[in-house]
Amino acid sequence: MRVVARFVLRLAAALVLMAAAIWVVGLDRIRSQVQHADLRWFAAAVAVMAVSQAVSVLRWKTIARIFGLRVRTGAMAVAYAQGMTLNVLLPGATLGGDALRSVRLQRLGNPLGVSALSVLIDRLSGLWILCALSLLTGMSLLLLVGFPAEHPPGSPWLARHGSTFFGIYLLGLAAVCVLPWLPLRPRPVPSAADHPLPLVRAVVRIWNRISELHELALSQRGALGRSIWSSLAVQVLCALTLWLCARALGGQAAYWQVQAVAAPIFVAGALPVSYGGFGAREMAALAAFPLVGLGADLGLMASVLYGFVSVVLGLLAAPAFVIGRHRNDG
Repeated sequence: MRVVARFVLRLAAALVLMAAAIWVVGLDRIRSQVQHADLRWFAAAVAVMAVSQAVSVLRWKTIARIFGLRVRTGAMAVAYAQGMTLNVLLPGATLGGDALRSVRLQRLGNPLGVSALSVLIDRLSGLWILCALSLLTGMSLLLLVGFPAEHPPGSPWLARHGSTFFGIYLLGLAAVCVLPWLPLRPRPVPSAADHPLPLVRAVVRIWNRISELHELALSQRGALGRSIWSSLAVQVLCALTLWLCARALGGQAAYWQVQAVAAPIFVAGALPVSYGGFGAREMAALAAFPLVGLGADLGLMASVLYGFVSVVLGLLAAPAFVIGRHRNDG
């Protein structure tokens, strides 16, 4: 019953957010965007995202090897495909897809905790490089061409306060980028094996295990830093996919404009208040695209098209569940 309730709540939240985004933009402007749709650009977006998923598997494999885990490219590719299918076809299922990947890696003969750590680092490295890319691109646009002098129609507030909002946005990205260097280290606590409350004993065990895994991650900072190229490639390809979606709708956006605002859009798509990313991602694109001089309607529809690209790949990856079941039976 709880699962059904969460499903209904997340689906309702996604529908409300999507309806709000459509109401803000207006059906006429959305209809105009759809009329300019070009399937050739959409097909290119699907191909680029497929490449990004392949590079993501290599990134995860590299990180798992850094932690000394047993890896198999084929099995990890199947697990990644299964996780991707869950992420895009179920509401708020990002954590579910990541949990599935952790279990699949454990079945290769690895400890579950370190397997989950490899998946977490895989996620966090992508998030960090995504924010760093958007920050560097946004700062470059600001310094080289200045804040866009022309603002999309219907945005008088942006014409008056655009530079302020863009500056706040860049400061937020900078704050995220410095988080890995803050002295935030969970310290183990003395064992509570003799504590009368079972809940306290369990919490202490979990906390101490988190501390151990955190120290393990810190011990591999150098190797993890050298593997950041794969996260860079993944995020460039994802932003390229979003740019191709904008081009598919006839938008005259430059790639660098899309890259500068990709971070909040992709992060919002992973929030549990969406269905396969739909809803929260569109609201973020609606607010982010005007910051770099692009129309809110283009941001909304490019985000929707990006979601469709993910759905197409998720459906194409669905047979991975059959492959995985066959391998398990074997």
